[in-house]
Amino acid sequence: MREGIVRRVANVALQIEQDRTQVLQWILHAPLAALGGHTTFELACNGQGERVIELLHGVLAQAGTTPPQLPQAPT
Repeated sequence: MREGIVRRVANVALQIEQDRTQVLQWILHAPLAALGGHTTFELACNGQGERVIELLHGVLAQAGTTPPQLPQAPT
C-alpha cells in the first residue's frame, strides 16, 4: 500500500462530505460500484487508491446545482 493514499482519499472525500465520521465509514465499508464493488480501503491496500481519487475528482467536477455526494453502491 502506498503510504498516505488513504489520507489523500480522505482529504478529497472531505471536500464532498464534511463529516469525518461519515468519510471514515465510507472509506472502510462502502462498496464502490464504479470500481468493481470494492471499498476504498480495499482498493488502497491493493495499490489502486489513485482510482478512488480520480472517481472523487469526477464527482466534484460534475457537481452543479446539487451538492456532490460520496459514491455508493446501488441499493
